[in-house]
Amino acid sequence: MTEPGRAPSLVVLQRVQSLTTDLAVLGIPGVVVLTDGLEHPVTRADAPPPPRVVRLPRSEWLPRLRSWAAEGPLDVLANDEFALSDLAELRAGLGLRRVTVTGLDGYLDKVVMKTRLGAAGVAVPPWVGVDRVDAELLAAGAPGGLRFPVVAKPRIGSNSRGVRVIHDLAQWRSWLGDRAGEHGWEVEGFVPGPMCFVDAVVVDGAYTPVLVGRYLGSLVPAPEVRVLGAVSVPRDDPLWERAAGLGRRVVGALGADGRFASHLELFDADEGPVVLEVSARASGALVSAMARVVSGHDLETAHLTVQLGRPAPEFAATGTQAAWISVLARPDERYLGPPRLGSGLRVHRFPAPEAATGRFIALMALLTNADHGQLVGDVEQCVAHPWFG
Repeated sequence: MTEPGRAPSLVVLQRVQSLTTDLAVLGIPGVVVLTDGLEHPVTRADAPPPPRVVRLPRSEWLPRLRSWAAEGPLDVLANDEFALSDLAELRAGLGLRRVTVTGLDGYLDKVVMKTRLGAAGVAVPPWVGVDRVDAELLAAGAPGGLRFPVVAKPRIGSNSRGVRVIHDLAQWRSWLGDRAGEHGWEVEGFVPGPMCFVDAVVVDGAYTPVLVGRYLGSLVPAPEVRVLGAVSVPRDDPLWERAAGLGRRVVGALGADGRFASHLELFDADEGPVVLEVSARASGALVSAMARVVSGHDLETAHLTVQLGRPAPEFAATGTQAAWISVLARPDERYLGPPRLGSGLRVHRFPAPEAATGRFIALMALLTNADHGQLVGDVEQCVAHPWFG
């Protein structure tokens, strides 16, 4: 089903990753979000809805875009991991300048990514590709000679979808049974050390780091974990330079000839930083909002802005630090309210998905404070606080 209306001047592609940007800030009239289904929301519940949504099978995207382009100038953008390949193909089909990197598979396929990074001398976890899950793997014991625990991931995917931490041989056999016959997996060894990230904007080879932070722990929910999140680090923290330097090396190895935001996740191990994975789009959760607080500009908006061919925003330290938390709850639990904090706090609650029985992300919150130490202390309070009960 499509919504009627005149031809747009800007189309934003969306398939899986929901938009968090108010598209009105781009200052372009006639914006359409083009999506291929109903399974994933076009925009997250805390973001303004787009002015117009058109739903079409992907096979019909290029003909529809060509018909719109015949009526006037048209630009096409995307921040969705699962739509970046479409973006490259569609812009080529419309004769528009390429904005994705030439070697885009290095940012989308974890096996290609780790192969290229390893060849460039960038540290990555020990890993093995699993082309097909079969009985031969079951007979072999631990995957590829790795030691437990290991992490199984789809070769192509994002936002921890399908990711599972496997602690022993019994769990490995259980996972093999669950995934029997499936293709396209990657398994990697556990790396000790805090999990961190660096976000940047890349414009035609120029890498500009914007935000560095430490995660509160793993991003894969476990039964004992109720709060996920991250805290920014000041620019005088030694982690900033380690992470930013690694980001430059990673983008240099995978390709920097496009116009995009980059989100790199890493382990800050004792022997040096180790790359977990990297994307060629702005991160989810509230990382883009953290960047706005810390450096003056929202990262998803910046990603779309540079794809339009505009200059990158002028990022500069604001003197304020930020943290993001996601609180998990069950549908039958009642919201108890936030703790008393010295930091600024903006909370958005999310409804339970239809037919939900287990835990879901029931709340996201953004904390802000010029005092980094107080911010960290307030995040610790948030982790210990009974938000739902």
